[in-house]
Amino acid sequence: MRGFRSTTVLFALFLALGSYAYFIESERPPASESDTSEQAFDIESDNILSLSVSSRGNEATNLSRNGSNEDWEIIAPFSAAADENAASAIANSLASLEIRRVVEEEAPDLSVFGLSSPTFSVEFTTEEGSSTTLSVGDETPTGSDRYATLDGSARVFLIASFLESTLNRTAFDLRDRSLLEFTGPDVRGLIVEQNDDAIRFAKTDGNWRVVDPIDVRADFGVVDGLVGRIGSGEMVAVELESIADDASLEPYGLAEPRMVVTVETDSGEHLLFVGDENTDGAVYGRDAARSVVFTVDAALVDDLARNANTYREKDLFNFRPFNATAVTVSHNGNTNRFKKSASEGSDTEEELWERVEPNTEAVDSTTMDELLSKLSNLRAESFIQSETVTGLDTPLATVIVMFGNEEEEHVTISRADGMTYAVHGDEPGFAVVNGSDVDAVLDAVSMTTPNVGTP
Repeated sequence: MRGFRSTTVLFALFLALGSYAYFIESERPPASESDTSEQAFDIESDNILSLSVSSRGNEATNLSRNGSNEDWEIIAPFSAAADENAASAIANSLASLEIRRVVEEEAPDLSVFGLSSPTFSVEFTTEEGSSTTLSVGDETPTGSDRYATLDGSARVFLIASFLESTLNRTAFDLRDRSLLEFTGPDVRGLIVEQNDDAIRFAKTDGNWRVVDPIDVRADFGVVDGLVGRIGSGEMVAVELESIADDASLEPYGLAEPRMVVTVETDSGEHLLFVGDENTDGAVYGRDAARSVVFTVDAALVDDLARNANTYREKDLFNFRPFNATAVTVSHNGNTNRFKKSASEGSDTEEELWERVEPNTEAVDSTTMDELLSKLSNLRAESFIQSETVTGLDTPLATVIVMFGNEEEEHVTISRADGMTYAVHGDEPGFAVVNGSDVDAVLDAVSMTTPNVGTP
């Protein structure tokens, strides 16, 4: 009986606790949920004029701006332009910050939540002069939220954990880490000087050209990509915050830099000096407009160290099949000249190709499209400077193409010692091309036949 009575009492207690958990605790939202989200601050991001970001054990980073339209700048622990995206993200996050749930209105012990020594805190000042500090402590057991409080308050609430990646930033995270400060569309020239040599690029009418040490067409994608990497390149680390004199540059190989990169823009020149490589594989560098020594990704420096031929246009022709208007191919003493013209008596003004030399006859459009495609796809595999083994004195073929707004380009193709070479116009150096691709072009010329179906 005694054992039965004990069991009955325990069962009754179990039912009572279960009922409490169901009717009472089920009404309390877990830490990762919210009854009704509460806005933490009644402010606009544009009204925030200063920020101070601190994390446990690190010196605070102070940022300031004179007005909502002014740029952010770091004023402590050093003076530097701030990363506008990172600083604005903090201001925007504070303005839109939501309290997911209030944990305690008057917490007797903030240390329980990691708030007596916060993981990080953000203090901000508004245009009205009011100052507020948000302190953020430990994560909740679920990891989706963090405990937080405001200065002078024992009210503990939850904010989303993902906000840490935006709010908890170091001084290095918050500084402008760009290697050079310029805008891509403003760039009109680029010079890379090293070992007493220089490669110079010029941009005219949206097209890049190598102008020194050789004057040739440039591969737009390669050159523009290089300018883009310089513009988007960031410091790996800061080695020296302020340069005292040239002597302070010697340990970094910057007193006499091994490379000087000049980006020419509409507003002036921007110079990047490149020095020695450090033990971590990064390379020391500095912007001539700033008194700071930083490290640069070695891969960017390797790209800058390439020779001029790397940047040459690999396509032998600039035209594209759709804009070609006339083609002349001379090979084995024979000349075939083709011309595009509008068809007569057609409402659609369809453009047709015809051979005008050595005789006049219509040409099958599919076959002509094949010839134009093969011509426009001819590319250089590499370039050489030799003038003795290219066989240009007895060329294999010459091609003249008219395209666009009366533009014309000439390509001479030759063979010597089993190699096939080509020259675009009078450009210096010779392109090494795939011999099979050239043979396919010549075969396509021989396959051009009258378009019998044309009335």
